[in-house]
Formats: sequence, C-alpha cells, structure tokens
Amino acid sequence: MPQNKQVSVSAHSQRARKLLFGGLCGGHIAALACVCVFGILGGLVAGVSAAIFAAVTLLFFTIGQAVQVIVADADPRVVLFASLASYIARVTVLGLLLLAALNNRDVLGLDPPAVIITTFVVVVGWLAAEFWVFARLRIPAFDSPGNG
Repeated sequence: MPQNKQVSVSAHSQRARKLLFGGLCGGHIAALACVCVFGILGGLVAGVSAAIFAAVTLLFFTIGQAVQVIVADADPRVVLFASLASYIARVTVLGLLLLAALNNRDVLGLDPPAVIITTFVVVVGWLAAEFWVFARLRIPAFDSPGNG
C-alpha cells in the first residue's frame, strides 16, 4: 500500500500562495460588484460584457501569480525574468483582447463602458487585496542566528 508523503512547502511558496489567494478574493469581489452593477443599470448586454471581461482579467492575473508560485524558490534572476516575461505577455494579450473587443463591439455586442470599467475595477480590486495581504505577511528582515 503506497504511503502518502508530506510535501513541504517553502516559506517563499507559502507567501506567493497567500498573495494569489488574496488577489483572487479581491478580484472576485470587484468582479461580482461590477457584474451586478452593470447588470442592473445597463441590462443584460452590459452585465454579460462585464462578466466576460472580469473573467478574462481574473484569468490573466491568476496566470501571473501562478508563475510567481511556481518560481518562488528559484534563483532571484529567474524569478525576475519569469515575472517580467509573464507581465509583458499578459499585458500584451489583455490589451489586444480589449482592442479587438472594442473594435468589434457591434459584431460581438459588447458594452464598451462595462468592458473598460470592469477591467479597471477588477485590476484595482486584485491589487488592493494583494497589497493588503502583503502588508500582513511575516517576512523576516534579519538572518537567523544559526547562520554564522
């Protein structure tokens, strides 16, 4: 019978996971608020537009933070490269999706204010929650006494 081995998670990985969870919570709260507000004030089209772009924004921020979780224990240069590459890729793709959606809004039936405002509010919600979580992380600012 195989035994379950406990996999230890490093402090860096735990912090990155906490930031991911915090961002997900903040982003989802902002997304829910936008979908509700646009659904009530703008009707079905605005509500669906808000829901689609809230999901897209959450997906791209989740991918970025997941990269941080994956490389949390890597060499700092690898972490920096992965972070920058992920950021450039995500911003480029998100910008192209927004551009395509706004240029084809008649075909897609999207509500531009709902798309733009929802994207912005979800980004702010994600980042605000991440900042809040980061401010409460216990990050040692000294070397342990065992390191002679």
